[in-house]
Amino acid sequence: MKKIYLVLFMVFISLNLMACGAKNSPVEPVSVSIATLKGPTSIGMIKLIDDSSSIDSDNASVSMEVIPSPDLLVPRLLNEELDIAAVPVNVASKVYNLTKGKYELAVINTLGVLYIVSADKSINSLDDLKGQTIYCGTPGATPDFILKNLMNKNNLKPDEDILIDYSLNNSELAQAVIGGDIQYAILPEPFATMVSMKNKDIKRCINIQEEWNKVEESAEIIMGAIVVKKEFRENNTEFMNKFLKEYEKSVSWVNDNPVEAGKLLEQHEILPSSKIAELSIPNCNVVYIDAQSKKDEILNFLKILYDFDVKSVGGKLPDENFFMEK
Repeated sequence: MKKIYLVLFMVFISLNLMACGAKNSPVEPVSVSIATLKGPTSIGMIKLIDDSSSIDSDNASVSMEVIPSPDLLVPRLLNEELDIAAVPVNVASKVYNLTKGKYELAVINTLGVLYIVSADKSINSLDDLKGQTIYCGTPGATPDFILKNLMNKNNLKPDEDILIDYSLNNSELAQAVIGGDIQYAILPEPFATMVSMKNKDIKRCINIQEEWNKVEESAEIIMGAIVVKKEFRENNTEFMNKFLKEYEKSVSWVNDNPVEAGKLLEQHEILPSSKIAELSIPNCNVVYIDAQSKKDEILNFLKILYDFDVKSVGGKLPDENFFMEK
């Protein structure tokens, strides 16, 4: 009988030791890969880029990366190397379609950032540009489609009533505007701020976002967004909730503290100088908007791009599953 009790006692001790060992075993932290782009799409994330300690934890090891252009970022998403990324909203649609729904749209982070700039003080509307040539950085890109859509809605025919010249990229275009070599250009931030800083005669003649509001039911131009890998989000809900909360705080901090944010944006080479960054932030429409709350507006905006070029959104419009569940 004593032997039986001894055996039972040993089994009890062993089970307790195993349980304690299981409780005390360190949990392997999940590696979280976050990427963003140079330019306005990254502005709202700068606080986290500078210091990710608020989202780092014993359960998560976070790496933050700033990538120079969408051409370098998109392949990383298509290969599913990234868990979270800040991208143009049409790129979000492309990635969703090309990965068959493996990435979701979580947050809108940037609205309209486009301006028509000129030293010509008589220009106050698109109609004032009739008979003129306006320079646009890249044919077949979102700014091109936005400009053409506004022309169409104002009964102006692109390349007839207003000529569009694509011979210069945005950097070259900014220098040409500063030097007075061209009169009219559509530029995104921070280029619009840069040209007005370096040539005091240059002004933002037309705010493209304001013109859009006059003619479109989807009242906002939706430029930037946060995408999340669906599988990662499903397996790491606690981290995702924490990330989104801290990201929203970062957006608020940037808008409230443009001087300090500008220094960080220069330090991390997201914008060319702290002064340009500081002055451009109020014109960059940096926001935090839950994508679910703006589904119709997002799809309407993507439909406009789709009507110009189906490839711009990945061959088709995304379905309802494009929007991240809360």
